[in-house]
Amino acid sequence: MLGYRFKVGKLIRDKLPSIMRDQGLRVFEHSMDDEAFEAALRAKLIEEAAEAQSAQTQTDLAHELADLQEVILALASFHGLSAQDVEAVRLEKRRARGGFDGRIFNAAVEADLGLPAANYYLSRPEQYPQDT
Repeated sequence: MLGYRFKVGKLIRDKLPSIMRDQGLRVFEHSMDDEAFEAALRAKLIEEAAEAQSAQTQTDLAHELADLQEVILALASFHGLSAQDVEAVRLEKRRARGGFDGRIFNAAVEADLGLPAANYYLSRPEQYPQDT
């Protein structure tokens, strides 16, 4: 007797097909080529970030951050970067620009015409709309 079929359409952890089959599910999976895998990793990055954003408890947040970190490490590895490579860049950025310890929120900036920084913001109108 056939039951329900649900479209999933996303990257999953390696052991999940076996776990799902042990639960009586029929799983339709395949391995991806490099292009599809990178796209799926980038989509998974957004998915996991959104789940971390909506986590309600400390435990849930820890689980979502762990998932996010797993995706980050997989994406880094795909591009030939180690966890240490990423950590070195993180530490350098922290040394040069600081972390988030100060809880600083930037509501807006103003820049005079012709200033290189103005061109930076003007070139990204979706990210930085002009505040008239």
